[in-house]
Amino acid sequence: MPGMVMFRRRWSVGSDDLVLPALFLFLLHCIWLVVLSVVLFGLPYGSEQSCTVTLVDHGRGYLGILVSCLICESAVMWQSMRGSILYTQPREAVQYVLYIRLAILVVELVYAVVGIAWLVQYYQPCSDVTAKNVALGFVACNWMVIFSVCFTLMCTFDPTGRTFVKLKATRRRQRNLNTYTLRHRLEEGQANSWSRRLKFFMCCSRAQDTQSDAYSEVASLFAEFFRDLDIVPSDIIAGLVFLRQRQRSKRFSILDQANNDILAFLSGMPVTRNTKYLDLKNSTEKGMYKEVCYYMLFALAAYGWPMYLMRKPACGLCRLASSCPCVVNGSRLSQSVTGEEDNCCGCNVLAIRRHFLDRELKQVHIVYTSCHDAVYETPFFVAVDHGTKKDALTDLTGDSERLPVEEQQGNWLGHKGMVYSAEYIKKKLEQEMILSQAFGRDLGKGTMHYGLVIVGHSLGADTAAILSFLLRPQYPSLQCYSYSPPGGLLSEDAMEYSKDFVTSVVLGKDLVPRIGLSQLEGFRRHLLEVLQKS
Repeated sequence: MPGMVMFRRRWSVGSDDLVLPALFLFLLHCIWLVVLSVVLFGLPYGSEQSCTVTLVDHGRGYLGILVSCLICESAVMWQSMRGSILYTQPREAVQYVLYIRLAILVVELVYAVVGIAWLVQYYQPCSDVTAKNVALGFVACNWMVIFSVCFTLMCTFDPTGRTFVKLKATRRRQRNLNTYTLRHRLEEGQANSWSRRLKFFMCCSRAQDTQSDAYSEVASLFAEFFRDLDIVPSDIIAGLVFLRQRQRSKRFSILDQANNDILAFLSGMPVTRNTKYLDLKNSTEKGMYKEVCYYMLFALAAYGWPMYLMRKPACGLCRLASSCPCVVNGSRLSQSVTGEEDNCCGCNVLAIRRHFLDRELKQVHIVYTSCHDAVYETPFFVAVDHGTKKDALTDLTGDSERLPVEEQQGNWLGHKGMVYSAEYIKKKLEQEMILSQAFGRDLGKGTMHYGLVIVGHSLGADTAAILSFLLRPQYPSLQCYSYSPPGGLLSEDAMEYSKDFVTSVVLGKDLVPRIGLSQLEGFRRHLLEVLQKS
């Protein structure tokens, strides 16, 4: 598992990962050896032409390189297959064989350059077609292998590899001050490396100061999670396979026990004989079930036109186009709605309205939509539902942060990013006086006495739950429906307090609500255990 050390630097590849690459190069060089031997010793050449004589001498020299490559690659395969994932001592000789192989690669590079020089000098004037084709194929294949090796080195390069090796050495010598300095440098380098990866994969998004700060925080989280793991990607894959096998066998052994109370694992059946189900014959529980299904419509509507088109692939585009103000002037669906940063045709507002009209929910009136989407700033919309006499505030979309609520009952902590998103929405609601507009939208129907419901899905479910904490002092009767909220959202004290006004809904085997930092820590520990037992 530990990354291989070469040139006094750790690389992101293990010594047991070299079997297949060495086998590939071995087979490729075997083919080259056979083809070059047939060409050099089996085909006639015009010995009177200097271009042919030069090429034959060059090819015979390259035969020696190919034989040396085959010997080195055989040694690499044999050495890489020794030991186990964590028992790397039998494979210590791999790095020395690789040093020899890299030296041969330098000679190959020289021969490739000489081959290009031959093509430049002789390709046009040389009349020996066989020699010209052999030289061209030889140079092309040679450079292809050289570039593939260079690309592999780039992919396995670890920017913090030298610091990692120094830190390991100072720990053995127990130099406390140097160890602390190197550890700090290693963590800083790993965070910078993760930050570069995030910025590379998110290169198409808008660059803002808050976004850069978020990248830095996420990078620090990844660096902290992997800081003590000398692990390479192939071992993670192997560990996942072993862990799945162990969990499956453990699950079957539990189910086979005669006195076991567990009936199934998240299969849609009762988990135990005491598993509680909603009694739909009970009017109270049936009403709660209907409310959960009803408010999920608001959570889906918040995704705007992409969700609408996905749910209506056949006629969705035509329905939106028929109501679009770009096509029909003064569309009634886009009127009397305050929107922020929608596209030029107001497609998100139209999709939200259509989402409710298609279900005959004409009593739902959209008051405000915000399509502004940035780090810690989340899209949302506010609607008045005359059917249930409630205002619906719907959200779209490592570290903990204290919830900014006065008179806390215990230690209320929440996910840092979600707390920031909830604070943004609360600030927006207050600055634009959006809820005041909603409650005063139709005084004749008594909107000032309506209740407040906050709903959200996935990451939006997190934001909705925390926003409920922030708004509950002003709206004590508010209710929140949180659909598939990610795990690790709230501290235990905050979670207990939220039971009175937050309903979380988890569907089937959904992974997201069941995972948090503690589960990831346990996953890392179990992954190492199965690798050690392999």
